[in-house]
Amino acid sequence: MQIWNVKSILDWAINYFKNKEIPHPRLSAELLLSSVLKLTRINLYLSYNRVLNKQELALYKKYILKRLQHVPIQYILKEAYFRKIKLYVDTGVLIPRPETELIVDKAFQLLKDNPAMGKINILEIGTGSGAISISIAYEISGELEIPDTSWQIVATDNNIGVLGTAEKNAKSILDSSKFENMEFIECDLVPETDTDFFKRFERKFNIIVSNPPYISEEDYKNLPREIKEYEPKSALLAGETGLEVYEKILSRIKPYLSPEFCYILFETDPGKSVPLKEMSEDIISPKIVTIEKDHNKKDRILIIET
Repeated sequence: MQIWNVKSILDWAINYFKNKEIPHPRLSAELLLSSVLKLTRINLYLSYNRVLNKQELALYKKYILKRLQHVPIQYILKEAYFRKIKLYVDTGVLIPRPETELIVDKAFQLLKDNPAMGKINILEIGTGSGAISISIAYEISGELEIPDTSWQIVATDNNIGVLGTAEKNAKSILDSSKFENMEFIECDLVPETDTDFFKRFERKFNIIVSNPPYISEEDYKNLPREIKEYEPKSALLAGETGLEVYEKILSRIKPYLSPEFCYILFETDPGKSVPLKEMSEDIISPKIVTIEKDHNKKDRILIIET
């Protein structure tokens, strides 16, 4: 009977994934085994001689079979890391990407550059797993040291199940005082102007963030299998041009913009940044619209100063 230790099972899994043309074979093998053994990836290499028991081998085999079907690792393990937090994710929510972390960085930078006394109101449109909103809430005290200033974060989504995932993540990650400053609203992008919510937040939001669906119908056809077969289509596909959801947001958000200071931050596809900038200028008539690049020097974040 084969005795499998960490080194032998890793070597086998990496080669197996390579032969089956699974993307990132070493990373896949290591992350899955790390989860099974409850070790960090670094500690795997410090535990090469550790022998796996039957239960560990069975679970690793289960994970490998799922990975062979191109199920993303985050969905296999039901977890994803974003900035300083670990989120629960399933196939109902988009897997958070490293590029999206730049929105949080930019939001903090703008808040530091525009110190406010009183209350800061932040709105995330289409929260999904809650990655952006929860990260802001988790980090805000350390990033902003402004006396006599409080904050409120509102996260919206049009899917009640997805909103439940975001709220579940917030409860598990945030302490009670921060969680109390968050609100999760089921609606199509933003509540209508005839609601109590609108009465509370009319002309009150200082920062509005969104990573909406922005994949065009043509581009959607060419997405990798792991994305197209497993990640929620509704969180990816925007329509024929990829700009449809942005247009809806821009058309409906104006009554919520604070006259004191307000910025809208969008994540976007590099190929859509220029037409999105032009659309924003036409609909919002802002003071200025700028585009910032991601770590790969690609247009990624659109900043609208209203």
